[in-house]
Amino acid sequence: MVGARSFLVEFKYSHKVAYVVEFSHKKIRLFAKNQIVREDGIELNDFVDDGEVDKELSASAFPVIEIESPYEFKDLWDEVEKCCLLQTIQHSDVLYVFNENYPIMTLKRYSNVDWRLEELEILEGPFEAMNSSECVIKANEVEGIVELEADMEVFKQTDVNRLLRLRNFDDDETKLWVVGVKFEVGEYCLSDNKYYIAQNGAETGNVKPVHTVGIKSDGGVRWRYAHDGNGVVKITEFVDAKHVRAKVLKKLSNSVLKGTIYWEMGMLNNGYKHPKSGAFFRNRFCFLLNTETGPYVCMSCSGDFNNFADMEYGLATDLSAISVPVVSTEFNEGKWIYAKDVLFVGTGAAEFYIDVMTSSQALAQDNVKISMISSVGSKGIMPVGVGSHVFFADRYGLSLRDLMYDYYNEGFVENDVSILGKHLFCSRIIDMCYQETKDKILWCLMGDGTMVGMTFSAEQEVAAFSRHDFGGEVESMAVIPDFEECRDVVWIVVKRLVDFENVRTVEKIEAGMPEFLAESLKATDSIKKREEIECEYLRNNAMFLDGAVLYERKIGEENEVIDGLYHLEGMKVKLFADGMETKEQIVMDGKVLISKNWARVLVGLEIKSQFIPQNIVVQSEYGSGLGGLQRINHVLLKLYRTLGGKIGPNEDELLEIYYRKSDDEVGEVDELFTGYKEILFNGATNPLRMGAEIMIENTSSFPMNILAIVPYIDVND
Repeated sequence: MVGARSFLVEFKYSHKVAYVVEFSHKKIRLFAKNQIVREDGIELNDFVDDGEVDKELSASAFPVIEIESPYEFKDLWDEVEKCCLLQTIQHSDVLYVFNENYPIMTLKRYSNVDWRLEELEILEGPFEAMNSSECVIKANEVEGIVELEADMEVFKQTDVNRLLRLRNFDDDETKLWVVGVKFEVGEYCLSDNKYYIAQNGAETGNVKPVHTVGIKSDGGVRWRYAHDGNGVVKITEFVDAKHVRAKVLKKLSNSVLKGTIYWEMGMLNNGYKHPKSGAFFRNRFCFLLNTETGPYVCMSCSGDFNNFADMEYGLATDLSAISVPVVSTEFNEGKWIYAKDVLFVGTGAAEFYIDVMTSSQALAQDNVKISMISSVGSKGIMPVGVGSHVFFADRYGLSLRDLMYDYYNEGFVENDVSILGKHLFCSRIIDMCYQETKDKILWCLMGDGTMVGMTFSAEQEVAAFSRHDFGGEVESMAVIPDFEECRDVVWIVVKRLVDFENVRTVEKIEAGMPEFLAESLKATDSIKKREEIECEYLRNNAMFLDGAVLYERKIGEENEVIDGLYHLEGMKVKLFADGMETKEQIVMDGKVLISKNWARVLVGLEIKSQFIPQNIVVQSEYGSGLGGLQRINHVLLKLYRTLGGKIGPNEDELLEIYYRKSDDEVGEVDELFTGYKEILFNGATNPLRMGAEIMIENTSSFPMNILAIVPYIDVND
């Protein structure tokens, strides 16, 4: 169980190795293979089962892995915008964590039980625009620890750990390299935007120096590479507004000893905001930074994710870092970036994309563009990509939007995919995730603790919405693959009121019916027998209870009590034992009673599933049929591996659907039914809604799969 509110993040190293990372106040915990990760690591090691390991002994002997975290609760949750303040991306075994109150952090996995949270070191940038004032900054040394002095008040206490680039201030002592010029030992020359020191006295030859390391001759003078005129320091100590101490990261030019007006402060500093979001795009590490002048998207050097140098030896190249301002007609605040074929950017005012100007050339400082897609405005929730579609929440969280490429308009467009289910989003979206296998569901967590699922398949042109209520409030969610269960698993944090106190648990949403059949099932050459075997297995292993705990009896055990139900204390629960529903019980001291003859018992809260199709209006010979009296006399249901369920015109007039045959023995367990059920019906037009209605409900612990609903309607004009 979880104490304070926490937030879940996925960590997918591969389709076989995946974790759920839980961020809470000042700590991080991990979940994998249906359990919390402990320091022993025996069961999680290499993700294989060891039948000799005693899980209960392991849980009591080895403590839970808890990683210290700088994030307090106020850093995790935005009470105004109603969303989590953390955004994450992953690359290999490293999870990059973004929060505007802290520098970029990395959660690194060294082994299944060795995890470390560290600050990401950003090198050589990015930098703000060049100083435009007359302020001069000078250093007392060109290497090591130096003291910087400004003739104006430019430094702040928050500048500690900030980068500062000091460029060479050209003077008469530095000569341009040309052929046939006399140089003395120790003199400097400027060639190819680089500075060199003469190692001998002679006239220059005809080989222009362009090297970046060591000593080479131009045919007359031997030149040692000095620097490119762009020194970089990291401020380590604030003295006053005119004086700081700094560590030289890249050697300063000698002219800085006299002072230079050519200097640039680093964008990253403790005085404003740290990066909000991140992505990997075109072999570059990118982050979104909100500055005092607006948002910027900063991209690292190609292939060097820590390096943000926008020049290499004084020149910009195709590999150099890139900074792109995100400009809008109103004050803008960056919310997220997301990489697909282009780099999408979401702000509070609009949506943009970043791409190359010329597709035949590499992404570079002189080949990059940013274009606006729409002016919807985004909420600070990371988008979800499904195929070529990118889904995001609008600025209010009241609708789900889709960014996609429109070949007719030859550009990216935005569509409101939630237009047909607006009533489901009234409590505002606070989180999103996507479950590919098996049902292709995009999950939206709502502010009231419910979840809205959108079953989406672009190739089938399906976008269907459903609302999911729980015996508590869902506060966070994440999806990771589970190789053993052959599906993507949704993990959630659920808050329930138990004995007038909030109790939080980390749970996962089961598939209801097993995704695959056990290897122990015997093969048979009879189709009918095979169907019976499969249906019996699916019925016995169904999991249609909320907040449930599963007990599977081991050989030799004679337990008559199931423990560990403290999150359901005082609640009435159902028991689903060996494929049958048994008498309901009240949880007392976290326990319920069971028979020692039961091998598999699922204990949890009842789930009420309801479906109401749109009002049925049949066209008559006099017109559309709207307003006409209509009556459903019977309904034909096409069912697949189903038990349980009720049907009726409304919630107060539901009829049980019966599956038992007249010649079935008393006490015999019903088989899952596949086929057609014809049900007499007394549904008439609702005078308030004008149209015949159908409601189908299932509160049993059995599956109900409806393939078709065929109503037979009488129409009276």
